[in-house]
Amino acid sequence: MGRMRQLPISLHCCAKLTAAAVTVSCILGFTCWASTEASESTRPPSFLQMAQASRIAGRHEQQKARSKHPSSLLACPAELQRRNPDCRVVKVRGNFRVGNKSIRPTVLHSTMVWTAVDASLLTDHDSIVGWKPAMEDVKSRCPGETKQVSLVHHINIYAYDAKTPLTDGRTYVVGERGGPVDETSFRMLASHDKEAGDYVLPFGYGIPLGKQALMERHVLFPKCWDFQEDVVESSGMDLYVVSSRSMKPAALVGALNFNMDVQPKQGPVEWITRMSVEKLRGFVSKNGNEWPEILAVHLHTHDVAQVKYFEILNNDGSVAFQSQKEKAGYGLKEQSFANLPEIGWPRLQLRAGQQLLQHCMFNSDKLDAHVEYGLDWGQEMCAPLLVVGGSGVRPMPSLLSSMDGYLSRMHGMWADVVDDIKRLLSEH
Repeated sequence: MGRMRQLPISLHCCAKLTAAAVTVSCILGFTCWASTEASESTRPPSFLQMAQASRIAGRHEQQKARSKHPSSLLACPAELQRRNPDCRVVKVRGNFRVGNKSIRPTVLHSTMVWTAVDASLLTDHDSIVGWKPAMEDVKSRCPGETKQVSLVHHINIYAYDAKTPLTDGRTYVVGERGGPVDETSFRMLASHDKEAGDYVLPFGYGIPLGKQALMERHVLFPKCWDFQEDVVESSGMDLYVVSSRSMKPAALVGALNFNMDVQPKQGPVEWITRMSVEKLRGFVSKNGNEWPEILAVHLHTHDVAQVKYFEILNNDGSVAFQSQKEKAGYGLKEQSFANLPEIGWPRLQLRAGQQLLQHCMFNSDKLDAHVEYGLDWGQEMCAPLLVVGGSGVRPMPSLLSSMDGYLSRMHGMWADVVDDIKRLLSEH
């Protein structure tokens, strides 16, 4: 999902994803509005933001990383190469050290790191048609452990506008006042969440690249981590890039839930994160008749919420579309982007006045403390991230909403929901 206030701003190679259905019989009770669009922050954040001090570190590590993992042009997957003979791979990498004398978490167990994407590989005449995570595990520094672990929890690639771009070869640790470039311009180009797979856009669509880009990595340390010995982190992404001349434009857009507050011992509840389709009016075709359509979706959560689903409401409040309920949490299916036909969704052409909602369901009686938005252990996100496409799509910031969400308490047959959750878990 996926900049976030404790952070993107925030969609695998034709992953055959099928959404598991959960039949939920419940009656929605009263709805408590937590906030409205009027309370949106005046400074839009990026899709993985967190409050921490800003500094620059480890330039020599970046230089060593470039010699070890040079950005280069490789072969795209065979099917992509067949469809787009000019397809090439842009490797986005960058090493940095974590430890007592280098980068440590500055908020709880997390830190957020930016590195510049090599500008020589970027052009506004190219488009991204897919991506592949390149995750590198490190040896655990938890006492008594010898296993390999993954420290990087999210990776986002952003295009951005800045008179003074990030310096190639430096690592930037992002602070509560932001990083060295203005995040209000951030336009997401690619996104990877923990345990997700590759992603390829529907044939004929591409996300315009741009001339300046950065890689944002969210590092989440195990609670037992011992920082006395440094380790080198080098995870990144491979971007599949083609010429834009033959591509229909697509974009990544989404919403966050900074105002989430789920209190314990309240029975069955759901948090609903909402964004207005009116925020996409700039994507309407020049003749004003064609709104963009949803091409792919990732309904992002962590592992506190138990069930999630997506809904589109018309201007009059009627339901235009509601997806089947599916298990929240981590896993290939749960964290990967999926094109709509792969999960059995119909074509979803957006219309004026509609609202897009992600529902995240909790059994709050199982909670020992309140759950809030965040990127750390025990914190949660309810964050829809969509790939949209259409003739009017143009480059614009990806975050459409960050504070428009509310809590709904459910009265009825929560036991049915729990049974369905158990069934979903057993299917894995």
